[in-house]
Amino acid sequence: MRRIFSPLLGLALLAWGLLLCGCAPNAQDLWRRVVAKSGPQGYVPVDLPAPPFHLAGLLKSQRPGEPLVVYLEGDGRAIVGGRPSSDPTPRAPQSLDLALQDPAPNVLYLARVGQYSPAYATSQYRAFWSDRRLAPEVVEAASHAIDKAKELVGTVGPIHLLGYSGGGGLAALLAEKRDDVRTLVTVAGLLDTDWWVSTRGYRPLAGSLNPAAESFKIKGLPQIHFYGAKDRIIPPEMSAVYAAKTAFASLTRVEVDSDHYQAWTGRWKDLLRRYVLPLRDRAGGAGADGPL
Repeated sequence: MRRIFSPLLGLALLAWGLLLCGCAPNAQDLWRRVVAKSGPQGYVPVDLPAPPFHLAGLLKSQRPGEPLVVYLEGDGRAIVGGRPSSDPTPRAPQSLDLALQDPAPNVLYLARVGQYSPAYATSQYRAFWSDRRLAPEVVEAASHAIDKAKELVGTVGPIHLLGYSGGGGLAALLAEKRDDVRTLVTVAGLLDTDWWVSTRGYRPLAGSLNPAAESFKIKGLPQIHFYGAKDRIIPPEMSAVYAAKTAFASLTRVEVDSDHYQAWTGRWKDLLRRYVLPLRDRAGGAGADGPL
């Protein structure tokens, strides 16, 4: 009798094996999981040159030339026990869970520095997921990676940026830097690092840029900032403080009954339908590929 190997069965066996041995999954194990999870929806793994790094990504390319939607991952396991971790790869990649629900034909899930990348998860680069997580080099690297993804898709026009947590701050900084961004959406986004470290009692993110410092550059950009009413990591006031810095022409804050982690995946389909897809339609492009 012919045996057919199921990716889902493989993941179940892998998880069971890890439980038996008491091992934590490493970056390569986690990468195999996300590739298997996203593959049935048309995503392929991409290694994106992003000097001085390479960034891991998953790319869905179904309509060459149409706008690209970019989901930026959060900080992952950047800090563990109050110290920079040896591997920032997220155990539960929140932005990927959101990206897989997006009906846009062209979508890039972009990991952060060191995530899923053992070659860059070394002490040499550790500052780039701790104090320098939003450093100019990080913003430049993500921008290079997006340019490469646009080439792969054949997109010469606009992009739409979405970022979760620290990825939200990176999305805002990319929007301030690039001239092809049509919408900005953040989910529990780190939008004002100076306010965050001062109110939370954290040490300053030395070497990082503050997304709020030059938010005037995108005062006309259509944007939505979702925040969790129960979020103790990125307080609900964060997006309000950010919004007060500049006279934005089109900025919406949306409260969601969630903490920093729990409810976003389950509510994202509805939030896409009610808020994000209409925002894209008004800005022009990358709407739904079909009914949600």
